[in-house]
Amino acid sequence: MSLTVRAYRAADAAALGRLFFDSVHRGTASAYSQAQRIAWAPAPPEGDAWAARLGEATTLVAEQDGAPIGFMSLTTAEAEVGLGLVDMAFVHPDHAGQGVASALYAALEEAARRAGLSRLETEASEIARPFFAAKGFMHIRAQQPVRRGVRLVNHRMGKTL
Repeated sequence: MSLTVRAYRAADAAALGRLFFDSVHRGTASAYSQAQRIAWAPAPPEGDAWAARLGEATTLVAEQDGAPIGFMSLTTAEAEVGLGLVDMAFVHPDHAGQGVASALYAALEEAARRAGLSRLETEASEIARPFFAAKGFMHIRAQQPVRRGVRLVNHRMGKTL
C-alpha cells in the first residue's frame, strides 16, 4: 500500500464528508446501534461549516492512489495552556487495520510537538478507544453525549507529550 499523509486542502471537504459518514455508519456498527449512528451522522457533512471546521484545525489527510482514505484533525483552542484536542480521527472502513490511523497519528503528534503543545486529549469512540490507548492515551472518563436526542458513549482520553 502506497500511503501519503499530507495537509488538508479545501478541495478535500466533500470526500472527507463522505469518508466520515461511511466510517460512522460502517466502521462503528459493531459498537453503536443504527439509531446512534444516524444521530451521530444523519448525512455526510458538507458546505461551508464543514470545510471551515476542517480548515481551521490542523487536518491531515491520508491518501492512497490520490484518493483520501483517512483523516485526523488537531484543534489548538487551548494552546495557551499547552492543550490540543484530537478532534476527528476517521479511516475508511475498507482500510481499517492497515496502519492508516497510525501514520496519521504520528504526523499529527509531530505537528502538536512543533506547535509547543504539552498535552493531547480526545473524545474517543468505543471503536477508537483501543487505538488511542495503544498510542499512550490514558482514560479520563466515560461520557454520554446526546446527539439529536440519542445518547451515545465516548471516552475522554489524554496523553502528556
